[in-house]
Amino acid sequence: MKEATVPGSFDELVRRATTTVAGEGYGPYPYQRRLAEEGLPDLLRAPTGSGKTLAAALPWLYRRRYHPDGEVRRLTPRRLAMVLPQRSLVEQTRMVIADWLDNLGLAGEVGLHVLMGGASTDERSWLLDPASDAILIGTQDMVLSRLLLRGYAEPHARRPMSFGLLHASTQFVFDEVQLMGPALPTSLQLAGLRGVLGTAAPCQSMWMSATVDPGDLRTVDYPGPERVIELGPDDRAGGLRRRLEATRTVQRADVPTDAKRYAAGLAQLLMTEHRPGTRTIVVLNTVARANEVYVALSRLGAVAEVVLLHSRFRPGERAVQAAQALAEPGEAGTIVIATQVLEAGVDVSSRVLITESAPWSSIVQRAGRCNRAGEYDDALLLWLQPPKGRGSHLPYDETDLAHAEAALTDLENAAVTTTALQERPVAEQRPVHPVLRRRDLIDLFDTAPDLSGNDLDVSRWIRDADTITVGVAWRALPDGPADDAAFPAREELCQVPVAELRAVVSTRAVWVFDQTAGAWQRARPGDIRPGGVVLLNAADGGYLPDQGWAPASRTPVTPVEPPLREATDGLDADPLTVVGQWVGLTEHLDDVRRETEKLLGEFGDLGGLTEDQRAAAALAGLYHDVGKAHPVFAASLARAAGDLPAGGPWAKSGRRGVLRHQPPHFRHELVSALMLLEPDSGLLEGVCEPDLVAYLVAAHHGKTRLTIRSAPGESRDLVLGVRPVETTLPVALPDGRHLPALTLRRDVLAVGGDGGEGSGDSWQARACRLRDRADLGPFRVAFLEAVVRVADWRASASYDQETTA
Repeated sequence: MKEATVPGSFDELVRRATTTVAGEGYGPYPYQRRLAEEGLPDLLRAPTGSGKTLAAALPWLYRRRYHPDGEVRRLTPRRLAMVLPQRSLVEQTRMVIADWLDNLGLAGEVGLHVLMGGASTDERSWLLDPASDAILIGTQDMVLSRLLLRGYAEPHARRPMSFGLLHASTQFVFDEVQLMGPALPTSLQLAGLRGVLGTAAPCQSMWMSATVDPGDLRTVDYPGPERVIELGPDDRAGGLRRRLEATRTVQRADVPTDAKRYAAGLAQLLMTEHRPGTRTIVVLNTVARANEVYVALSRLGAVAEVVLLHSRFRPGERAVQAAQALAEPGEAGTIVIATQVLEAGVDVSSRVLITESAPWSSIVQRAGRCNRAGEYDDALLLWLQPPKGRGSHLPYDETDLAHAEAALTDLENAAVTTTALQERPVAEQRPVHPVLRRRDLIDLFDTAPDLSGNDLDVSRWIRDADTITVGVAWRALPDGPADDAAFPAREELCQVPVAELRAVVSTRAVWVFDQTAGAWQRARPGDIRPGGVVLLNAADGGYLPDQGWAPASRTPVTPVEPPLREATDGLDADPLTVVGQWVGLTEHLDDVRRETEKLLGEFGDLGGLTEDQRAAAALAGLYHDVGKAHPVFAASLARAAGDLPAGGPWAKSGRRGVLRHQPPHFRHELVSALMLLEPDSGLLEGVCEPDLVAYLVAAHHGKTRLTIRSAPGESRDLVLGVRPVETTLPVALPDGRHLPALTLRRDVLAVGGDGGEGSGDSWQARACRLRDRADLGPFRVAFLEAVVRVADWRASASYDQETTA
């Protein structure tokens, strides 16, 4: 890694960042310099190929770390979240930014993390160090689901952490607005609601597109962009000129429209039009047709390297496919058969681009992958109609395709620039998407599953119904997964459309994890839900390395050995307790209090929080585990270890394994909250934010938050293993106080206004009041919740570096 030095200007930073082994780096375009000098706007309108990735990342980095005005550095969000429409863009963007950070000597100093779901060191590492400067990259599915407290392919109990931290001191960048679908109004509403409800630290958002109208970026809670930056005359006359003036000649391709002959006909066209030493790209509207053309072309024995690229690969194979597709073509050249994954953002060019008709905005984006840098004098844009048949126009509207086909016909044999295509008026449907309302977001704050064990589905605010997916992992499961089988790692997961996976449930064994039972169970079609993760038996097939998701295939799948094994987070799970070292409760309470204060100090200026609210978080760190001073918890430790060492009560076990409580479902953090609310404890006496302290203590594992109810199968007198009357063990607090044995009354959990004689409001009433307070609200409460949890993670990790969250 290169040594970090302070660049004297933004131009110098860009040159250093873009330096390669082959030669010196280049300077920024004028509009990129404006972003560094003036700040990222609300809307950036720039054509494809004009360097929007650099425009998003390096101006933010310059303003955060190197701007000469200290106030600018302080006010720039500490975290950049780049939200991309396609998975294929994520890894390419990560590699580009990784090179920039390495060239600047910032690798490891500025975090670079990918949000793609599954167990991963990426997601854990940024959550463990949330106050450091970092760049997060993810698809709109992964990022927006986390912003809605329902993180796709994310352990259930971890979701409040992502929500709380992402909604504080983050600069969001939403790329290719025209491809976002329902995610666009959702992103706008979230920006507006952060302003209405308040955050611990300010967030900002920038939307990027070549074609969007500023008037389209307006919702009931977001008034529209105030600052819009576009290319100026100096941009068009400078280094971008060659790209902006690059042309490709439009022609209609002659391919049979009969569905049975279509793939073979298109394969033959590719053989005819491809030129050795160049890249040819064909973009199909569906994965099924892309696979058919790939197989047909392979049968013809093409000499060129043929690569299939779509969204239904596991990360490892997708990275291989993408690298082959983007590599400099060899002597025979490369033919890339792709879906919409190459439609936007990917920095790749071709001499010939063949595309099925699509909505005009998609045609413009696809054309941007042809003669992208003006390197060819004879570039071709060939278009063709999808094969005839019912639903052949999907996933698009037939009318949009007809309008685009008319425009392409009118351009026959014309050499057109990307700008000319963008400026051509072609009618396109404006679908009406569900709009996230304030009350929707408020309701989402409660992460408890419904009475049937299901989460509230947020997919309608993120993707169109035909594009929502579920993560699939293949493992050797001849007898099904063990109850303690690890949560699927990112490297194992292939994203599969929900409808397609539901269709195979009757013919294949599919397992889903039951959060409340803490076990894997056979799935029914209704159990396959957007953003979830499932396990399939590798011996049953369903995946091919060069084709990805292949439901008809019975070829056994080679499982991926995950680099990180993380326990599932069922209701009973408590992996932070079994760390292989005995740690006293008094010591651990003090460690978490200290880590909480340290983390708040690392964040520095949190203007959205009061001193009392920060103090409440530190106090929650001090009290978070007092509920472990309970006979049930002590008995569980003794049962797992064979015996308990002298001393105690203990917070951490010296033995590894799974802690199993009797009665089942016992949650020590619920007991902690009850101890705080017990007047005889005196723990909240004189405290300015007593309800906030109690909530943060109860929520520090993400399992007892707003709604607390009995687990399925629990006897009537139990709520998460807690009886109506409980007696705790005495414990010494770090500040020298001795907390005697307490008699706890569970009345405070009663639903409704009063929680019983002398107990005050019910738990839910207290928690909802915090959520709805003007000076707190969901974003601030979740941020403080995340801070206490991170502090607990850090303290636990200090006892054992192998601890999993």
